[in-house]
Amino acid sequence: MKKWLGLAAALLLLTSVLSGCTGSKEGKAAEGNKEGAEPRGSITSTIYDRGSVPNGMGTIEDNMWSKWINEHGPVDVKWTAVPRWESQAKLNVLFASGSAPDLIFEFGTSNRNALFDQKQIMPIDDLIENTSVEYKALLEKYPQLRKAGTKTDGKLYEVGRINEVFPLTSFFIREDWLEKLNMEVPATEEEMIAVAKAFTEMDPDGNGIKDTYGIGGLQFGDTAGLFRYMYNANWVITDKNGEIYIGPNHMKEATEFKRKLYEAGVVDKDFLADKDGAKSKQDFLNGKIGMYAAMTADYTSFASKELDTLLQNDPGAKLKVIALPSTSVGQHTMVWNNPVQMTAVINSRAKDPESVMKFIDFMSRTEVGHVFKNGFEGTHYKKNETGCPVISDQEKYKNEVSWAGDYGMLYSRLEEGKCGYTETLFNEDVPSQKEGLRMFREARDVYMNPELLVGEGVTHSEHMPQLPKELQVKFSNVTAAINDIYTRSIISGSKYTVEQADEDARKQWDSGGGKEIEAWYKEWWSTEKDNLLVWDDFYEIYEQQQAEFKN
Repeated sequence: MKKWLGLAAALLLLTSVLSGCTGSKEGKAAEGNKEGAEPRGSITSTIYDRGSVPNGMGTIEDNMWSKWINEHGPVDVKWTAVPRWESQAKLNVLFASGSAPDLIFEFGTSNRNALFDQKQIMPIDDLIENTSVEYKALLEKYPQLRKAGTKTDGKLYEVGRINEVFPLTSFFIREDWLEKLNMEVPATEEEMIAVAKAFTEMDPDGNGIKDTYGIGGLQFGDTAGLFRYMYNANWVITDKNGEIYIGPNHMKEATEFKRKLYEAGVVDKDFLADKDGAKSKQDFLNGKIGMYAAMTADYTSFASKELDTLLQNDPGAKLKVIALPSTSVGQHTMVWNNPVQMTAVINSRAKDPESVMKFIDFMSRTEVGHVFKNGFEGTHYKKNETGCPVISDQEKYKNEVSWAGDYGMLYSRLEEGKCGYTETLFNEDVPSQKEGLRMFREARDVYMNPELLVGEGVTHSEHMPQLPKELQVKFSNVTAAINDIYTRSIISGSKYTVEQADEDARKQWDSGGGKEIEAWYKEWWSTEKDNLLVWDDFYEIYEQQQAEFKN
């Protein structure tokens, strides 16, 4: 109750400050303008440019939000735009020319690691201890943030945010088709093939045409996605004893099963041409696929887009989230959202690090992040009966708020309380949203299980180390070549067997630098495994978050 009262008071105070902000030109925050007050600092910062700022709203560097930050924040900020999908190249140019900003916002772990290797960023332990209030408190609540932001020299370099823990991938089955055909949810490889054949051959949509497929989605033609998780077919894995293995792990078994599905005719024979899975996704949305694996990083978006489209095209469709079937490998994997996401570093040449830290504190405040997520109450949203924000003017929100999310890269949403959790974001008055909420809860019940071997390797990809540049190139080339080898064996019948493909893949691994890559990872693992956040750490955060949500 104290937490809620405190948050309510903070939001009430912020609302009073913001009520006229879009038209106000009253200048800087009062604290920095009072006579005798500490001089107001001035810093520079990057901001991602996604090319999404609507016409009439300015640029990502100069708009209503950049002005609001300078009016209400503790320091003056000048922004430098960095193209979202070309950030590494832009940052390289900025640092090479000596014009890199004081604060660097960057999601890419490898890019931040490169800046550390080049000694371009500063350690911030003392800065936080002596200057910070907000972020320091977050570190105390979530010590995993400190662990994730600490580099190999034992010093803290990165700041970030805490995210909600939930499954990133879901495996759906058409429950209405199962009921029509009087079949059960498949729990093994054999049952999965049987159900897929029935979905393909027994006209489950009842239109009298053989136009359905048993299974689709998530790049059938490579080692990513559903089959990667079913077979723990990851390039870097560990066993129960903490031993690390690098290479084409379990890819033979995954390929053998994919070949069985292909030869059974239960997948689209043209999967090789469907590089990005777009055709498979469209078939799913048109109600033509019985089992489908999808990335569901944002279940509310999935509900309002994909699920809504499916229900419009096939009103009788009912999806069920199911566990991955057991396999010959014995234990499958799943991947969760990264709850400890590092998002920013400070330039080692920053002239006023204390002002940078004051800005980090300001941008870490819950009530500030709330603004970049929801906009202003009465203008963009209203509160529902539970006190949570609901967008009231979708067009205004889209034009003024939806593109501003990258200003909230230090926003730990769950610190708002219940209103920050995904469960509260669905509008149950909309049928597809109501279904989406049911499926989100179903996915969490199925995949948030500490007994499962969870992951996409030894930890979430955002916490994996960066290979040296030469080994990065070799790793990229050899894994691509091996993917092609295994894929060829899926469609080649007796001309090219999976056994031959596996033999060729291992030869390719050895000749393409695999031994060097293995040695590097094993050396890293031997020295850093005790300092690394792993899936058990993430599950502890999940339990902490669920306890807070229920209270």
